[in-house]
Amino acid sequence: MNRNDDDDGDGTTIDSSITKSINSICRSTKIIFLLICLCNMIQNAIVGGANNAIMTTLESGFYMTSTETGLFQSVYELVAIFTYPIIGYFGDRSGRKIRWIAISMGILASGFLVMSFPHLLESKRGKPPLDSHFVDHLTLCNKNRTISVCSFSNNLKFLSQLKYVFYLSNFINACGSAALPTLAVTLIEDLFSQELAPIAQGIYYAVGGIGIGLGFLATSQFLKVYTYIKKPVWLTPNYSEWVGAWWLVYALGTCLSLIICVLLCLFDIRRCHHYFSSKKIKQSLINSTCIVNTTTTTAIIDESHLSHTSSSITNLSLSINGIQNESLLIIEQPIPIIINNESIKFKDIFFDILFLIKHLIFNLRYMGITCCAVIEALLIKGYLAFLSKHIEYQFRTTSSHSSVYMGIISLFSVIFGTPLGAYFVKKFDMNGRQCAKFCCIILAISSVIFLGLMLHCREPTIGTTHSMPVISTAFDTDFFDEPLIEADRNESPCKRKCKCDMNIYQPVCDLANQETYQNPCLLGCRKILKGKYANCLCLPENSTVIVGRCKERKCTINLVITLCGAFIVIFMSCCVIIPALKCIFDSVELTHRAFSLGFKSTITKLFGYLPGTILFGTIIDRTCKTWIRETCGYKYQCKHYNNKRMAISLALLGFGFRSLSALFCGISWHAYVKMLDKTEKNKSQIITTTTTTTLSTITTVSIRIVQMVPKQIQTSYSCQPKDVEWIFTKEKFDILQARPKTTIFSI
Repeated sequence: MNRNDDDDGDGTTIDSSITKSINSICRSTKIIFLLICLCNMIQNAIVGGANNAIMTTLESGFYMTSTETGLFQSVYELVAIFTYPIIGYFGDRSGRKIRWIAISMGILASGFLVMSFPHLLESKRGKPPLDSHFVDHLTLCNKNRTISVCSFSNNLKFLSQLKYVFYLSNFINACGSAALPTLAVTLIEDLFSQELAPIAQGIYYAVGGIGIGLGFLATSQFLKVYTYIKKPVWLTPNYSEWVGAWWLVYALGTCLSLIICVLLCLFDIRRCHHYFSSKKIKQSLINSTCIVNTTTTTAIIDESHLSHTSSSITNLSLSINGIQNESLLIIEQPIPIIINNESIKFKDIFFDILFLIKHLIFNLRYMGITCCAVIEALLIKGYLAFLSKHIEYQFRTTSSHSSVYMGIISLFSVIFGTPLGAYFVKKFDMNGRQCAKFCCIILAISSVIFLGLMLHCREPTIGTTHSMPVISTAFDTDFFDEPLIEADRNESPCKRKCKCDMNIYQPVCDLANQETYQNPCLLGCRKILKGKYANCLCLPENSTVIVGRCKERKCTINLVITLCGAFIVIFMSCCVIIPALKCIFDSVELTHRAFSLGFKSTITKLFGYLPGTILFGTIIDRTCKTWIRETCGYKYQCKHYNNKRMAISLALLGFGFRSLSALFCGISWHAYVKMLDKTEKNKSQIITTTTTTTLSTITTVSIRIVQMVPKQIQTSYSCQPKDVEWIFTKEKFDILQARPKTTIFSI
């Protein structure tokens, strides 16, 4: 074994192989952290980005309503409520967190693969091939028509049943994602020092937010590609039959997840291989830094070495009668106090948890912020899921363009909003009361901005005699928004002769009259050439009918205002994340912080994330104007929404929920102000009572520590009463136990 001739200044020689091993461990730590961040980015890109970007594609390709796509999102949150605590509990006690994360990435890969299965099944048993002659035969005027969409009804019904495959995929994804917000966060704390761990965790969360934006942007590019390799020449994104290659992003996610899974497994095996050698390294470092003075029986133990090597059981024996000047032991880490009693029963733990829950429920400061988080989760989850659809139908953009808008909004909101909120907390040194006030003001301002979503574009009227208004409301009489077409009132004989299939939705525009119709058969068109229909019986000769809706009135200003408003709303939501977390920490005791965060997370998922997408999907379905039965009575699909009704519904919904969030923050703020004087008064009474009842009889507490270390450093130390936290009963001020407040004691 080669040794360096240098020493550490105290005469202690250091093995050069130890230095090399330490450098190797540092490199592997950085690589593991990088892989964990990539795991978080991929998971958020798919679950938080791609799943929201393909909502309209799933509705058009698999005949799903907005309520069903909302349920698709809620399945993930429902399963996460149960899997997160279970995986966190068992994974934390296994001691192999890297292996658990690697297995989770493998499960995620299988979930992404299942998500792409409907594409393969669709190509086998789904929609009939989009052959140009076949489509022309269904959409054009043909007196001798023998087939219709109902001829393929069984295939279309099969497509609508594939929604259960999507539900299964999100079920698997929820199981695979459980290790990332639980075990990965605690693993980062194990990998880095106490000073660097918060910074590393902040980077970890920031990378996850960036992943959501990248997921939107990547999916938008895939939606520009047709879902099948062979695309009909005539098919363009202007046709209603266009379906983007939504499944490619899941195939890519499957490959990346498997690669990271393999890399994490390799690092886990390597760390296990060096387990015993690392113990030797740490023992060598302890021997080089621990100096035992046998003459004074004073031991100085370095914190970093003791925290990793000490596995002993510390017994505290309290003596309040004798006063002796013992030797001093200086330890820079919290000393665990273990009571030598019988094992705690599960029943006692259960009642202790119930007591903590009751304590949190009656804590207005805590419940105010928690209720605010529930409302915000419901609101943001619903808007992120359906805002791209709102932009697509409201301003007549493509699915890829609306996904780009959402990706940019979510990406920059997370990048700038969350750090800005943390900067305000640090800059002004905010306490819990000030943070609650800050959240209340920010949310109240943003609630007014939600009203800007009332801006909408007037949609063109679809000429058809088979429109089915599902719900009759006051908006149905708004003739400015829904002008009648004379052709719908009196059906011409040419329409009856064409035997038009009203289960087909392929909008066409009559350029002469600037009117949009459900399909070219309603105009009696019998020929199509390069996207233009000709020889239409219901129109004058030489009339031009093109594919797609008629050009609407320019609505660029409204689109820009809506996008800016959406950015401000989501940006402000990100600004209050850190202040709200500060409110939670200041409203509960130090020992209850972890439990309070877990309880808040469960309540938020159960009452916020879970019903959010279902609620928004139901409201959007209620704004539908035209339902088409493309599965011949088995399933309805919305093809035409009332823009004004949709805009007003979403604006009022956002304004109401955001106002409730501000109200709950105001309640928490009021509770802080109300309890401030009372808390200070109680503290002063406790300090006075403690001083008068204990200092008269107690001067010094002698505590002896027995540890599994060499006998030379087994010693005892004494501390003054000011360094001891005294605990009294409610009835009598009898001393039950004493424990050190700090770990550095003075003689």
